Amino acid sequence: MKNAEHASPQAAPAPLLEIDNVTLQYKTSEHLVTAAQDVSFNVYPSDRYILLGPSGCGKSTLLKAIGGYMKPVNGSIRLKGVEVREPSPERMMVFQEFDQLLPWKTVRQNVEFALIASGCWRRSNIDPPRRSKFDPGRDAAFLSSSCG
Repeated sequence: MKNAEHASPQAAPAPLLEIDNVTLQYKTSEHLVTAAQDVSFNVYPSDRYILLGPSGCGKSTLLKAIGGYMKPVNGSIRLKGVEVREPSPERMMVFQEFDQLLPWKTVRQNVEFALIASGCWRRSNIDPPRRSKFDPGRDAAFLSSSCG
């Protein structure tokens, strides 16, 4: 028999992020808005996942829930197998709203500022190579590995 026949099947990796049947709602002065309804997906280690859709379809609302800033009215959100119930220093978010960014800083400087302010990154310990362009995939992976 060949070795391949004796090899045990490899277990599928556990999802890094699990969105399971999530419904998100919020109130405005006039309405109850259902921003996302019955959304389910998994993100596995080394996946690149994009939330793409028109304005108002629930992308930012879903990200706020993943960050722990909103609770689903239905379903669950798990990060590394642990249910997300509130914000945590393990998860950091930089939103695009102008009032949450420092307009005189670059994108990279805004992200670095958040990491330094949270104590997650100390410039003296880790100094990424400077590049002329910010690469979200490469630089996010660096920043993620810097935070544990």
